[in-house]
Amino acid sequence: MKTLLLSSLLLCCALSFAQTDACSKGDCKNGYGFYYDKGTGEFYHGFYKDGAYNGVGYTQNAKNDYYWSTFKDGKPNGFTVYGEGQGRTWGHFENGVKTGDHIREIRGNEGLQREVITYNQGTEVSRKTYTQGEIQEGTCISGDCANGFGMYYQNRTLIFGKFKDYKFIEGEMMHIDSRTSDFFKTPVETSFETPYFKYSITGTDNGTNEAGYMSIGPKANGEYVMLNLKQNLFAAALFKDNQMIERF
Repeated sequence: MKTLLLSSLLLCCALSFAQTDACSKGDCKNGYGFYYDKGTGEFYHGFYKDGAYNGVGYTQNAKNDYYWSTFKDGKPNGFTVYGEGQGRTWGHFENGVKTGDHIREIRGNEGLQREVITYNQGTEVSRKTYTQGEIQEGTCISGDCANGFGMYYQNRTLIFGKFKDYKFIEGEMMHIDSRTSDFFKTPVETSFETPYFKYSITGTDNGTNEAGYMSIGPKANGEYVMLNLKQNLFAAALFKDNQMIERF
């Protein structure tokens, strides 16, 4: 369902970076807009308020550093998935400043690895690497899956994240068979009424479909931003109860 949704939304949504107007699509003041600055090489694909990045969006600079976040006044804020040249990472920002534990994906020949980098008001204070153990059904294959960072395997799903009282509270769920990963922090309450930001990636034979969106429980609710960089496809929409109500 999710793969079909992404594919249908990305159809007919290619953008040209040769546009003369920096705001080449939509409303870069209040609403959805696509902005490309030829001088700096930065572009932003997402929602605006009062002329600044505010809401769900994706930005990338000339160094190919990127950020998926719910932006606040032009800066990453809250749970954010990003890359700064050293692998996909997720963690929390407060008005553009890294805080707490950030978990970085390490790609190599030593199996599944994640590095936990801890920040205090933007300053790195520690690093620790976790490597998978033997993968068995319903087991913690690395770290602390009770109260801390751990890797857990169950039902063809690998979970990399933070746990509290044996419950997953934030991180990545990698669904092996569908080639999909979801990154999110679960709301504190369990009544499925609080919106939260979710980032999803799905591997395809023609690039990776990526989406950042607001969700309530398992359903998309609110701003929804999608892209496939290999195909130069960009799209955005508004959802309510998992139904698209407006496409940009």
